[in-house]
Amino acid sequence: MKNVARHTVVLFAFILLCASGTAQSAGVDMQEGEWEMISETSMTMGTMSMPSRADKVTKCLTREDLVPSTEKDCKVVKQKVVGNKVSWRVECKKSEGEGEITYRGATYKGTFKMKSVEEGQTMTVDIKLSGRRLGPCTPGKKYGARSEEAEKYKAMGEQAQAQAAQAQAEQAAIAKKTEAFMKRAVVPAEERGACAQKGCARSPECGKKIGELNLKPGDYEITIEKASRVGTAYTPVKVERKTVYLDEESPVPEALSCGRSASVKWGKEKITWTDAPGGGESKGGIPRMLSEVIPSAHAVGGVTMGGVSYHGNSFEGAVTNTMDFGRDQQSLNVTGITGRRVGDGNPPRGLSHYPSRPKGLLDNPARKLKGFFGIQ
Repeated sequence: MKNVARHTVVLFAFILLCASGTAQSAGVDMQEGEWEMISETSMTMGTMSMPSRADKVTKCLTREDLVPSTEKDCKVVKQKVVGNKVSWRVECKKSEGEGEITYRGATYKGTFKMKSVEEGQTMTVDIKLSGRRLGPCTPGKKYGARSEEAEKYKAMGEQAQAQAAQAQAEQAAIAKKTEAFMKRAVVPAEERGACAQKGCARSPECGKKIGELNLKPGDYEITIEKASRVGTAYTPVKVERKTVYLDEESPVPEALSCGRSASVKWGKEKITWTDAPGGGESKGGIPRMLSEVIPSAHAVGGVTMGGVSYHGNSFEGAVTNTMDFGRDQQSLNVTGITGRRVGDGNPPRGLSHYPSRPKGLLDNPARKLKGFFGIQ
């Protein structure tokens, strides 16, 4: 790719001269003399593109004109002449291309396309070709020198190449950090003997069956990390910190999005869940140790996995969501969370549960009304 960007203009002349020499020997209608060869070129490299630029090169073309060795890494292969049309294929060290021109005496028109792939980046060069005879060749005149416009275009190509390399390096660094985060923010397997229920607010039935959750009520300082992958592209890991109140009635932080319709497995140490928004499937949980690779999943409408693991005064957890867009394009969104207890705190006004409330008891209507109006 580097050689393609640096030698593009030289290669154009090389290709045209090869075609001219071949065409003349085959009797194509092309007049000898001094020719002006015009190349209107556009380039794309990965997601970057450059505006179309024009370049002019003059050359004395004769029957004795042989193929010049101006580009040592390239050669013209599979030349074909049909009437006044000349087509060819060029192969270089790290690129390849195909072209076609049609002569009409003192003019020609045609196209050429070259492609190169290096380090995962694809560079495509599209060229509109045209030429015209200016007159007889001038003895002693130096032909083939690049124009000032060509030099400017060469500099633009090198700049675009440097920018693409920098962007690639930055994306590689982001991908490395994000992939490491995704490998540690893993959803746990459900706890053996866990009680099944709907939603992450514990049901009375599960309260009786399982007993107390290993979570001490109070204010928790939590750290939330989020990142995504779409295909092979990664987003940077975003970090947010806040303080939230948690107790056994509301043990799952909102950042983990355990909905009321979720199918939940409630245990003493873990809460895990699955959900099916929009016809897809969701799963969730928080593990004790975030050390496994997130399993990849495919489902129409998306697959979400999440859960929480509790250790009395601390917890950690994760939620993952995958969306399959077809054509091997899949997105993965990951949220990882850790928390530690920093104080007793108080529940937000309007809630019917308090740190001192006996766990597992049903709501008292009078207490609920008092809580709604903020009465202690």
